[in-house]
Amino acid sequence: MAQQQIEITLHPNGVAAPAQHAAAICREIIDFYFDALARADLGKQPPPHDTFFRYNVHGPNLSEAERRVLHENWILAKVFQDLMRGVRASLEEAYFFIELLSLGKLRAKSDSTLDDLLAPFRLSAAKKKFPPLLEHVNSKLEKPLEFLDAYQSMQDARNCLEHRRGIVSKSDARKDDIMELRFPRVKMYLIDKEEEKELQRDMFVEKATQIFMRLDVRIRQFKPGERIAITPTDFNEVAFACHLFGSQLAERLPKAPSR
Repeated sequence: MAQQQIEITLHPNGVAAPAQHAAAICREIIDFYFDALARADLGKQPPPHDTFFRYNVHGPNLSEAERRVLHENWILAKVFQDLMRGVRASLEEAYFFIELLSLGKLRAKSDSTLDDLLAPFRLSAAKKKFPPLLEHVNSKLEKPLEFLDAYQSMQDARNCLEHRRGIVSKSDARKDDIMELRFPRVKMYLIDKEEEKELQRDMFVEKATQIFMRLDVRIRQFKPGERIAITPTDFNEVAFACHLFGSQLAERLPKAPSR
């Protein structure tokens, strides 16, 4: 009996998709809900929904400021968690892409499904912790990604928001008694008398001035006892870092050999 062959097409865009989708959705959530919180009267509890029967559950009496911090921390912890899940998923897809590409051909039993065939690769990626997974993928890319610091920053922020209500503890402060968050960003700047000046809101710029862009790192530092205060503007840069990660990961994947 002649052997049957099935061709599997690998799309780099499928590698980028999880991180980019998470970045877009999480940024939208931050924009919507931080805007709603800014306009809401948080000095009192919200009115109950019109239900037939409602349990009356009492909690602590919160001030407007305390309730705002509580809600912001909850939202931020959730979006950081979803961002990391999206980044992790893209990295697993890259691992899967690279391993299949390196093998070229696979043999399978006639009664196997495609999921059966691909399951060992999925399982191998899922078992790896993030640093070894990133290291393995980086070793196969055309140019390594520098993302471990950003991922660790998101992990640190999520842990602090989720477990310590956003208040930095000594266990969060890893260096010089300071907790440092680092995120890639796009820096826009101009050159004035050989000096680099970053563009700011309402900054006057002469007509025909040349504007430059480059990737940079935003560093936020917090001391023990301080609250991690992350604004929607800050989170826009965090989400950009994750979207950029997906794009660069897809662009730097190894190419299939020409036939």
